[in-house]
Amino acid sequence: MISYMKKGILSLSLVTLSSMAIADDKQAIQAQLKKIIPDAPEAVIEQSVVPGLYQVMVGPMVVYMTADGKYAFNGSLINLETRENLTDMAKANARKAALAKVPVETMIEYKAKGTEKHTVTVFSDIDCPYCHKLHKEIPALNEAGVTVRYLSYPRAGMRSPSYFKAVSVWCSDDPAKAMDEAMSGKAVPKKQCDNPVAEHMQQAQFFGVNGTPNIILDNGHVIPGYVPAKELIQMLSR
Repeated sequence: MISYMKKGILSLSLVTLSSMAIADDKQAIQAQLKKIIPDAPEAVIEQSVVPGLYQVMVGPMVVYMTADGKYAFNGSLINLETRENLTDMAKANARKAALAKVPVETMIEYKAKGTEKHTVTVFSDIDCPYCHKLHKEIPALNEAGVTVRYLSYPRAGMRSPSYFKAVSVWCSDDPAKAMDEAMSGKAVPKKQCDNPVAEHMQQAQFFGVNGTPNIILDNGHVIPGYVPAKELIQMLSR
Protein backbone atom coordinates (compact mmCIF):
# COMPACT_ATOMS: atom_id res chain seq x y z
CA MET A 1 0.00 0.00 0.00
CA ILE A 2 2.80 2.38 0.95
CA SER A 3 4.60 1.58 -2.30
CA TYR A 4 1.49 2.47 -4.33
CA MET A 5 1.10 5.69 -2.35
CA LYS A 6 4.71 6.63 -3.02
CA LYS A 7 4.27 5.96 -6.72
CA GLY A 8 1.08 8.07 -6.76
CA ILE A 9 2.78 10.95 -4.98
CA LEU A 10 5.76 10.72 -7.35
CA SER A 11 3.49 10.74 -10.41
CA LEU A 12 1.56 13.72 -9.08
CA SER A 13 4.81 15.56 -8.35
CA LEU A 14 6.08 14.94 -11.87
CA VAL A 15 2.82 16.20 -13.39
CA THR A 16 2.97 19.31 -11.19
CA LEU A 17 6.58 20.00 -12.14
CA SER A 18 5.76 19.49 -15.82
CA SER A 19 2.82 21.90 -15.59
CA MET A 20 5.00 24.48 -13.89
CA ALA A 21 7.67 24.09 -16.58
CA ILE A 22 5.08 24.54 -19.35
CA ALA A 23 3.72 27.65 -17.61
CA ASP A 24 7.26 29.06 -17.36
CA ASP A 25 7.87 28.33 -21.05
CA LYS A 26 4.64 30.09 -22.06
CA GLN A 27 5.54 33.09 -19.92
CA ALA A 28 8.98 33.33 -21.55
CA ILE A 29 7.48 33.11 -25.04
CA GLN A 30 4.81 35.72 -24.27
CA ALA A 31 7.43 38.09 -22.86
CA GLN A 32 9.52 37.73 -26.02
CA LEU A 33 6.48 38.40 -28.20
CA LYS A 34 5.73 41.60 -26.28
CA LYS A 35 9.26 42.80 -27.08
CA ILE A 36 8.88 42.05 -30.78
CA ILE A 37 5.24 43.18 -31.22
CA PRO A 38 4.32 45.42 -28.26
CA ASP A 39 0.72 46.03 -29.40
CA ALA A 40 -0.02 42.41 -30.35
CA PRO A 41 -2.96 40.73 -28.63
CA GLU A 42 -2.28 37.97 -26.12
CA ALA A 43 -1.05 34.88 -27.94
CA VAL A 44 -2.51 31.39 -27.67
CA ILE A 45 0.50 29.23 -26.84
CA GLU A 46 0.30 25.44 -26.95
CA GLN A 47 2.77 22.58 -27.00
CA SER A 48 3.31 21.29 -30.53
CA VAL A 49 3.83 17.65 -31.42
CA VAL A 50 7.59 18.35 -31.47
CA PRO A 51 9.12 18.21 -27.96
CA GLY A 52 10.40 21.61 -26.84
CA LEU A 53 8.61 23.47 -29.62
CA TYR A 54 5.49 25.57 -29.01
CA GLN A 55 2.76 26.58 -31.44
CA VAL A 56 2.04 30.29 -31.07
CA MET A 57 -1.15 31.81 -32.48
CA VAL A 58 -1.72 35.56 -32.65
CA GLY A 59 -5.09 35.96 -34.32
CA PRO A 60 -4.93 33.91 -37.54
CA MET A 61 -1.12 33.95 -37.59
CA VAL A 62 0.68 30.75 -36.55
CA VAL A 63 4.41 30.49 -35.80
CA TYR A 64 6.58 28.15 -33.73
CA MET A 65 8.93 29.10 -30.91
CA THR A 66 11.39 27.30 -28.69
CA ALA A 67 10.64 26.95 -24.99
CA ASP A 68 13.08 29.71 -24.02
CA GLY A 69 11.51 32.16 -26.49
CA LYS A 70 14.85 32.75 -28.21
CA TYR A 71 14.14 31.11 -31.55
CA ALA A 72 11.15 31.10 -33.89
CA PHE A 73 10.32 29.84 -37.33
CA ASN A 74 7.49 30.59 -39.68
CA GLY A 75 6.73 27.57 -41.82
CA SER A 76 4.69 24.41 -42.18
CA LEU A 77 4.85 21.55 -39.70
CA ILE A 78 3.92 18.36 -41.55
CA ASN A 79 3.11 14.91 -40.22
CA LEU A 80 5.03 12.72 -42.66
CA GLU A 81 3.03 9.62 -41.75
CA THR A 82 -0.40 11.11 -42.46
CA ARG A 83 0.77 13.84 -44.88
CA GLU A 84 -1.28 16.33 -42.86
CA ASN A 85 -0.13 19.94 -42.80
CA LEU A 86 -0.56 20.67 -39.09
CA THR A 87 0.17 24.36 -39.60
CA ASP A 88 -2.59 24.75 -42.20
CA MET A 89 -5.01 23.06 -39.82
CA ALA A 90 -3.98 25.34 -36.96
CA LYS A 91 -4.31 28.44 -39.16
CA ALA A 92 -7.77 27.35 -40.30
CA ASN A 93 -8.91 26.91 -36.71
CA ALA A 94 -7.42 30.27 -35.71
CA ARG A 95 -9.12 31.92 -38.69
CA LYS A 96 -12.48 30.43 -37.71
CA ALA A 97 -12.10 31.71 -34.16
CA ALA A 98 -11.08 35.19 -35.31
CA LEU A 99 -13.88 35.38 -37.87
CA ALA A 100 -16.47 34.40 -35.25
CA LYS A 101 -15.61 37.64 -33.43
CA VAL A 102 -16.50 39.83 -36.44
CA PRO A 103 -20.10 41.05 -35.98
CA VAL A 104 -22.35 39.54 -38.65
CA GLU A 105 -24.51 42.68 -38.61
CA THR A 106 -21.61 44.63 -40.15
CA MET A 107 -21.62 42.33 -43.20
CA ILE A 108 -23.86 42.26 -46.26
CA GLU A 109 -25.47 38.84 -46.26
CA TYR A 110 -27.11 36.76 -48.98
CA LYS A 111 -28.93 33.94 -47.20
CA ALA A 112 -29.06 30.36 -48.44
CA LYS A 113 -32.32 29.14 -49.91
CA GLY A 114 -33.97 26.52 -47.69
CA THR A 115 -31.64 24.71 -45.29
CA GLU A 116 -28.31 26.46 -44.78
CA LYS A 117 -25.51 23.95 -45.36
CA HIS A 118 -22.51 26.24 -45.44
CA THR A 119 -21.45 29.85 -44.99
CA VAL A 120 -18.64 31.59 -46.85
CA THR A 121 -17.25 34.99 -45.93
CA VAL A 122 -15.76 37.09 -48.72
CA PHE A 123 -13.50 40.12 -48.59
CA SER A 124 -14.68 41.91 -51.73
CA ASP A 125 -13.90 45.05 -53.72
CA ILE A 126 -16.65 46.70 -55.78
CA ASP A 127 -14.12 47.64 -58.49
CA CYS A 128 -12.61 44.14 -58.74
CA PRO A 129 -13.61 42.30 -61.99
CA TYR A 130 -13.27 38.88 -60.42
CA CYS A 131 -15.45 40.03 -57.52
CA HIS A 132 -18.09 40.84 -60.14
CA LYS A 133 -17.78 37.30 -61.51
CA LEU A 134 -18.16 35.78 -58.05
CA HIS A 135 -21.14 38.01 -57.30
CA LYS A 136 -22.95 36.62 -60.34
CA GLU A 137 -22.51 33.15 -58.79
CA ILE A 138 -24.36 34.06 -55.58
CA PRO A 139 -27.81 32.84 -56.76
CA ALA A 140 -26.31 29.42 -57.60
CA LEU A 141 -24.56 29.30 -54.23
CA ASN A 142 -27.73 30.29 -52.39
CA GLU A 143 -29.70 27.59 -54.23
CA ALA A 144 -27.12 25.04 -53.09
CA GLY A 145 -27.65 26.04 -49.46
CA VAL A 146 -24.64 28.37 -49.17
CA THR A 147 -24.94 31.71 -47.39
CA VAL A 148 -22.56 34.38 -48.67
CA ARG A 149 -21.38 37.19 -46.40
CA TYR A 150 -19.44 40.22 -47.61
CA LEU A 151 -16.74 42.20 -45.85
CA SER A 152 -15.49 45.28 -47.69
CA TYR A 153 -11.90 45.54 -48.85
CA PRO A 154 -11.43 48.39 -51.36
CA ARG A 155 -7.84 47.69 -52.37
CA ALA A 156 -7.23 51.26 -53.59
CA GLY A 157 -7.28 52.33 -49.95
CA MET A 158 -9.01 54.80 -47.70
CA ARG A 159 -10.81 57.72 -49.35
CA SER A 160 -10.36 56.20 -52.80
CA PRO A 161 -13.32 56.06 -55.25
CA SER A 162 -13.68 52.35 -54.41
CA TYR A 163 -13.82 53.19 -50.71
CA PHE A 164 -16.59 55.75 -51.16
CA LYS A 165 -18.55 53.34 -53.36
CA ALA A 166 -18.38 50.77 -50.55
CA VAL A 167 -19.49 53.37 -47.99
CA SER A 168 -22.46 54.30 -50.18
CA VAL A 169 -23.45 50.65 -50.50
CA TRP A 170 -23.19 49.94 -46.78
CA CYS A 171 -25.08 53.17 -45.98
CA SER A 172 -27.94 52.51 -48.40
CA ASP A 173 -31.42 51.58 -47.21
CA ASP A 174 -31.03 48.14 -48.78
CA PRO A 175 -27.31 47.28 -48.82
CA ALA A 176 -27.75 43.91 -50.57
CA LYS A 177 -29.72 45.53 -53.41
CA ALA A 178 -27.19 48.37 -53.61
CA MET A 179 -24.38 45.82 -53.78
CA ASP A 180 -26.16 44.02 -56.64
CA GLU A 181 -26.34 47.30 -58.55
CA ALA A 182 -22.75 48.30 -57.80
CA MET A 183 -21.44 44.87 -58.84
CA SER A 184 -23.33 45.14 -62.14
CA GLY A 185 -21.63 48.47 -62.87
CA LYS A 186 -24.49 50.76 -61.94
CA ALA A 187 -23.87 53.96 -60.00
CA VAL A 188 -25.05 53.86 -56.40
CA PRO A 189 -26.36 57.13 -54.88
CA LYS A 190 -23.68 58.66 -52.69
CA LYS A 191 -24.36 58.30 -49.00
CA GLN A 192 -22.49 58.73 -45.73
CA CYS A 193 -23.21 57.20 -42.34
CA ASP A 194 -21.52 55.37 -39.50
CA ASN A 195 -20.21 52.37 -41.43
CA PRO A 196 -17.86 49.40 -40.98
CA VAL A 197 -15.78 49.80 -44.17
CA ALA A 198 -12.63 51.13 -42.49
CA GLU A 199 -12.92 48.44 -39.83
CA HIS A 200 -13.29 45.76 -42.49
CA MET A 201 -10.12 47.06 -44.14
CA GLN A 202 -8.27 46.67 -40.85
CA GLN A 203 -9.63 43.16 -40.50
CA ALA A 204 -8.41 42.37 -44.00
CA GLN A 205 -4.90 43.28 -42.89
CA PHE A 206 -5.33 41.18 -39.75
CA PHE A 207 -6.39 38.17 -41.85
CA GLY A 208 -3.49 38.69 -44.27
CA VAL A 209 -5.71 39.47 -47.26
CA ASN A 210 -3.70 40.72 -50.23
CA GLY A 211 -6.20 40.32 -53.06
CA THR A 212 -9.88 40.04 -53.85
CA PRO A 213 -12.08 38.15 -53.79
CA ASN A 214 -10.68 36.43 -50.71
CA ILE A 215 -13.01 33.61 -49.70
CA ILE A 216 -12.96 32.15 -46.20
CA LEU A 217 -14.78 28.82 -45.99
CA ASP A 218 -16.71 27.77 -42.90
CA ASN A 219 -13.90 25.35 -41.98
CA GLY A 220 -11.46 28.28 -41.80
CA HIS A 221 -9.57 27.49 -45.01
CA VAL A 222 -9.03 30.27 -47.55
CA ILE A 223 -9.47 30.45 -51.31
CA PRO A 224 -7.38 33.44 -52.45
CA GLY A 225 -9.28 34.27 -55.61
CA TYR A 226 -12.30 33.56 -57.76
CA VAL A 227 -13.65 30.07 -58.28
CA PRO A 228 -16.91 29.17 -60.07
CA ALA A 229 -19.88 28.25 -57.89
CA LYS A 230 -19.76 24.59 -58.94
CA GLU A 231 -16.15 24.21 -57.78
CA LEU A 232 -16.77 26.17 -54.60
CA ILE A 233 -19.72 23.94 -53.68
CA GLN A 234 -17.54 20.86 -54.24
CA MET A 235 -14.85 22.30 -51.96
CA LEU A 236 -17.39 22.94 -49.24
CA SER A 237 -18.72 19.39 -49.49
CA ARG A 238 -15.35 17.70 -48.93
